[in-house]
Amino acid sequence: MKAIVHRQALVDVLGLACGVVPARSPKPVLTCVRLSTTSTPRGKVLSCVSTDLEATLETTLAQVDIKQDGSALLPANKLNEIVNSSPDETLALEVNGEKATLKGADSTFTLLGYNVNEFPPISGFEGEPDFSISAGQLKSMLDRTRFAAAREMSRYAINGVLFERKAKKLSLVATDGHRLAQARDEVQSAGSKDHSAVAPIRAIGLLDRLLTDPEQTVQLQFRENKLFVRVLATGSNEKDGVCAMFSAALVEGSFPPYQDVIPKDCDRKAVINRDKLLSGVRRAALLTNEESRSVRLSFSPKQLIISARAPEMGDAKLEVPVEFSGEAIEIGFNPNYLAEALKVAPTEDITFELKSPGKPGMIRSGSNFLYVIMPVNLS
Repeated sequence: MKAIVHRQALVDVLGLACGVVPARSPKPVLTCVRLSTTSTPRGKVLSCVSTDLEATLETTLAQVDIKQDGSALLPANKLNEIVNSSPDETLALEVNGEKATLKGADSTFTLLGYNVNEFPPISGFEGEPDFSISAGQLKSMLDRTRFAAAREMSRYAINGVLFERKAKKLSLVATDGHRLAQARDEVQSAGSKDHSAVAPIRAIGLLDRLLTDPEQTVQLQFRENKLFVRVLATGSNEKDGVCAMFSAALVEGSFPPYQDVIPKDCDRKAVINRDKLLSGVRRAALLTNEESRSVRLSFSPKQLIISARAPEMGDAKLEVPVEFSGEAIEIGFNPNYLAEALKVAPTEDITFELKSPGKPGMIRSGSNFLYVIMPVNLS
């Protein structure tokens, strides 16, 4: 292989690839990226593939002048360090067998790799996608849910985000047992079969990094207990416009029946400005500690009082305007859990729905974002 590569474009591609490559592996080839030339109707591109056998990422680099076709299997992190450290705008890449040479204006690096045939086979899209959605829509939905997913590996069934698609309606749900976030939207196109599957939180983080252009179209397919994602170049609906393909093993086990924990009989409702509530919660949280990790919300018809107390530090009290209906109520919540939801709520005003101090509270923001949060004991 011989090619002249735009250095910054290669930096971007390798940065994504290194997010998949394992730090350590008994199989050295898994710590590598496979570089190969590929011909498309748009011209020749450089393909970069990395995998840890659980997740696989393939990205294409079009800012390249390919002089000779070929492929290489090179240590990902070391290649990334070399390219990152270079001051040049372009680099000359030449591969002979298992050895690659990178030349800049004043530098030459020789990097020893592996036999490209040792790289594991990669599966990808087969046939039509199950549904398509814009990158902007999908990123917004991920941002409004993934923060609520469980991080403890002992709770594996909820260690991810649930994708639930019925007709052209897509719902993403995440929970850690203390709170639950749900985001909904319409997809651009969808097949006839509905789907329900949980993508692991690590895969969600990697997928989020691919969604850099809100106008791009993202195609998703669920097959063989895996999620397959194809990101199309802006303005393209054809496979030839693919700029990234990603796959990840799905979470095994059943996601809990989340509909059962969404309150349906709340008789106290408050309409509050999102930013004012977020500011009040954050400031009150300044006077909390690990033992008193809660803020008290006291709702009455004309105002909301947010208070907190830490015996060795002092106490805080803030007032927030509110439109409240129902009997007055005092209820406690973890301030971090409240703040994380308010940060991603899409509307200026949110609706806080409550039943009693011992029952979950629910935040609604528009028609497509819902957040359930368990109360904490104030005594």
